[in-house]
Amino acid sequence: MKPLAALWRLAIAIIATVLLMILVSNVITNPVDTKLGAYTADFTDASGLHDGADVRVRGVRVGKVDSVELLRRSGQSLAEVAFTLDSRYAIGTDTRFAVKYQALTGLRFLDVVNAADGKSTATPMKHIPTSMTVPSFDITALFNGLQPVLATLSPDDLNTFTNNVETFLSGDGSGLGPVLESVHTLTQFLADRQQIVATLMSNLKAVADTMSGHARDFIQIIDWATRPLDAALNVLDEFRKSAIYGPEFTSSVLQLLDNAGLKPGISIDDALDRALINLDNTIEAFKLVPVIWDHIPPPSQEGRPLECTAGRAELPLPVDVLLNGQKVTLCKE
Repeated sequence: MKPLAALWRLAIAIIATVLLMILVSNVITNPVDTKLGAYTADFTDASGLHDGADVRVRGVRVGKVDSVELLRRSGQSLAEVAFTLDSRYAIGTDTRFAVKYQALTGLRFLDVVNAADGKSTATPMKHIPTSMTVPSFDITALFNGLQPVLATLSPDDLNTFTNNVETFLSGDGSGLGPVLESVHTLTQFLADRQQIVATLMSNLKAVADTMSGHARDFIQIIDWATRPLDAALNVLDEFRKSAIYGPEFTSSVLQLLDNAGLKPGISIDDALDRALINLDNTIEAFKLVPVIWDHIPPPSQEGRPLECTAGRAELPLPVDVLLNGQKVTLCKE
């Protein structure tokens, strides 16, 4: 039984090893479990892109890179990348392909920008020319011309600079500040600052070339942006007054509105009904004014007392009633 038991253990170990190898292979290749379409694309530079790299749309994996081959076409050396793409997506005239960093260890992926709907494209494009591709970025270009500067720096400064660049290029937006600080550290050791000025002027020239022909529009945009600022500056003192007197004024207005019945949570329909009813009642009251006026007796002559409607009250004795030195006539109820 011992040889048979050992054979069983060996078989179980082999099966477990095969399953683990399949699992590791799937994790490494990271296959896309959907219907795929095959495409090819020409790049002037595909550095860092390799077989099995991801093809992504908005960061979501939708395909794989099958192969990367060097070709000579029309007197130009090109990298032809064969890849697969989810059939839900297609390639339109405004679609672009770019080789982007997945990690600075060398891993890169193929990013698809403005992918078209696969069902809406009548004649899908299967080969992408260089006019629709963005080549891979060579990080060594970042250090071109810096050898005299790097020779004066310490290893710690170089490590800090490369770490900040790595953080920034990996997609961490917080790395931009440290990168600029590291660039400042590099430039402060330069003996010849003319090259920096030349680079700055070159960048300004690129901006000027971009704005060429649109200067009038740019000035118009600036004018539109300054109008609200100028208006705010002209009434700046009014803002100060409103900050000082505003609370007292608004509290009085709120009290008046509250007394008028305009309170939070009131029913607008009920308030309008009451207002219309009160208006009708007011009109009816004005109609009664002539009747009331007719029943008001005319005023007495000056210096004579008013006549008693129910007659004078007879006192038992001839007595005069005075009030503040004036004679008062007593009337019956």
